[in-house]
Amino acid sequence: MNDSATFAGTSPEAAALAVAPFNVMVFDGQGQTRFVSREAVRQLGLPPGTDLAGRPMLEVARLCAFRGSLGPGDPEALAQQLMAVDRSKPHRRVVRGNDGRWLEMTSEPLPDGGFASYAYDITHHHQARANLTEDMRRLEMALQQQPGGVGVFDAEKRLLLHNDAYERVLGMIPGTLHRGTSLADVQANVLGQYGMDPAIREANAERSQIDRSRPHDEVRTLPDGRTIRTTSLPMASGGFLVTVEDVTALRRAEEEAQLRFATLRGVLAALPYGICVYDSSQRLTMVNDAYQRILKGAELQVGEYLLDICRRREAAGEYPPGITAEDIYQRQFRRDQPPRTRRRHDGTMIEVRNAPLPDGGHINVVADVTALHQAEAKAKQRADLLQAMLDNMRHGVCLFDRESRVVALNGLARQLNGLEPEECLPGTTLTEIRELQRLRGEYREGHMAAYYACMAPPDKRSSYIHQRLDGVVVEVSTDPTPDGGFVRTYADVTEERRIRRALEEARRTAEDASSAKTRFLATMSHELRTPLNAVIGFSEALLAEDGMPPSGMEFSAAILDAGRHLLSLIDDILQVSQLGSGGMAAQTRALFLPSVLDSAQRLMRGAADQAGVAFVVEPLPQHLPRAQADERRLRQILLNLLSNAVKFTPSGGTVRLAATSLPDGQVDITVTDTGIGIAAEDLPRAFEPFVQLETTHDRRYGGSGLGLYLARAFARTMGAELTLESTRGAGTTARLRLAAARTPAQEQTA
Repeated sequence: MNDSATFAGTSPEAAALAVAPFNVMVFDGQGQTRFVSREAVRQLGLPPGTDLAGRPMLEVARLCAFRGSLGPGDPEALAQQLMAVDRSKPHRRVVRGNDGRWLEMTSEPLPDGGFASYAYDITHHHQARANLTEDMRRLEMALQQQPGGVGVFDAEKRLLLHNDAYERVLGMIPGTLHRGTSLADVQANVLGQYGMDPAIREANAERSQIDRSRPHDEVRTLPDGRTIRTTSLPMASGGFLVTVEDVTALRRAEEEAQLRFATLRGVLAALPYGICVYDSSQRLTMVNDAYQRILKGAELQVGEYLLDICRRREAAGEYPPGITAEDIYQRQFRRDQPPRTRRRHDGTMIEVRNAPLPDGGHINVVADVTALHQAEAKAKQRADLLQAMLDNMRHGVCLFDRESRVVALNGLARQLNGLEPEECLPGTTLTEIRELQRLRGEYREGHMAAYYACMAPPDKRSSYIHQRLDGVVVEVSTDPTPDGGFVRTYADVTEERRIRRALEEARRTAEDASSAKTRFLATMSHELRTPLNAVIGFSEALLAEDGMPPSGMEFSAAILDAGRHLLSLIDDILQVSQLGSGGMAAQTRALFLPSVLDSAQRLMRGAADQAGVAFVVEPLPQHLPRAQADERRLRQILLNLLSNAVKFTPSGGTVRLAATSLPDGQVDITVTDTGIGIAAEDLPRAFEPFVQLETTHDRRYGGSGLGLYLARAFARTMGAELTLESTRGAGTTARLRLAAARTPAQEQTA
């Protein structure tokens, strides 16, 4: 039996707090639960009537955490965090419970060192009606039904009858009393239990003088700490009836109720929400300070009637235009209405709730939601801004949550998916969208791969291509978001795909043309070699004839030189065609370089002397390593480089041939001249086929423009690299870098 609750229930404040539509818990300075509202019990999912009073705060904190009232996360950690809050100061926070409700939790310190905790449901769900009053009624009934001790005495103060509770309450051994026992003997027995205590002796002496012909009631405390209430009522027979009741628990409950009463008044005073209570006649019986503060300028006075209050506020302009005092008055009795929000004349926003009381009255709760309203307005403004950004993006964008439901999208996303606005509202699932598209034939036979691709779990970045019925090609990309959802972007790549196909077709056409050119060059080179060989052969035969006149000899020599030059040009063209068709594979081996360099310089010595150019071969290093190369290709490269150097070096200039070893085993062969050089912007073109950097019709230097092209091509076929370093008017250096030998040393080549 909870006597304190019964006592608290006698005050309007306690009744109001018990049925308040928000969670209230009160803890004393020792961390013990002093009060828990029914709404708190309901929010925790506990059986109705569960009494949490007296439980340690940590136990209640864990209960809240494991019931999901503190939000997601480790319940034990959440409970410890709650215990760590400094309760000597006001504390406020907003959490979302596991059941989806948003709760504003407030903690306010109390004068006795404890604190009060409130949880206000700001999601506008109806709170369960508290039934604390019913609990108090049951406790009161339980108190009234408790059996008390009863003793009936005759006019001579002798015991006529009694019940077992009479002996039990007086602390006697059952069976001690019997019919005829005098009242003095009863009192002596009680006195004997406490060793003839002086206070008991004095009390018994006083009781022996009581006039039993008149009602008498007294409460006394025994030495063992119990409190006994004794009532004496006269009877018509001249005797009297004595009832004894152990009211120790009641006395303690009264003290506890007084403490609770003071605590509840403190709670109501410290409550951050405005509360006022009306009785069944609609007269104001209680209002807290928070109500007066929130409705500053429209304060209330206890004793006022609700209709008078409404009319006074209407006259003061408290209500919006078109709302009368009678409208406000009638709203107080509509129990099924959701919370109402209105703007006051000073610009603040308030939320008003009503809840009935068992006595026919009602409680009115007011909360200042100005900050919440402003936050919602800012959130809406930001959402509108983000939507405007989405609508003006060049790609379609659709955001899905972790359940694959649409959160937000722009118009281009709907258009590229072939959807109407009402078919892709927020909350629509990806499955519903794709099924709608499938039924319309968007994913016809041959395109089902895209259908299954779009339905795959979006746990990583991915993309696929989908061609719609109207021919539009859409590239769909998926990117996961940190909250488990994903973003899909839709890009119209129809034109891009068309351009790509055109470029691919152009590339194939160019490749075919290049291949045809290569075949043509190869065929024509072979066809030209046959008559040229005849021309060269006949000119050589004429030069060998005896008796040939000088003019004939001159003509024959000119024909021979021209034929050989033309044959050399045809050979170069044939090699170019072979390179284009991939038929110039090199056979490399570990090559002894001094013999190759010596052979090249012997072949070019005569041409240099004829041109008046000094040809210098730098001394080779003593231990020049072998290089991985094709001897025939290497010799041809060196001859091309030396021939170019001699051709473009004026008479009196110098051409140098040198070779050096590198730390990694490679070998550098350089051909340096003091010729005309090449401009820096022309160096990249020097290796292009059929290119002469001097393009005028009266150019001073002949040639096909294939020498450097073939030299670099030959170098690359055997894994070497050829580069040029040159300055206009200051000569040129050709650098051939050969790879280190991979096989054992070969015999020296001639």
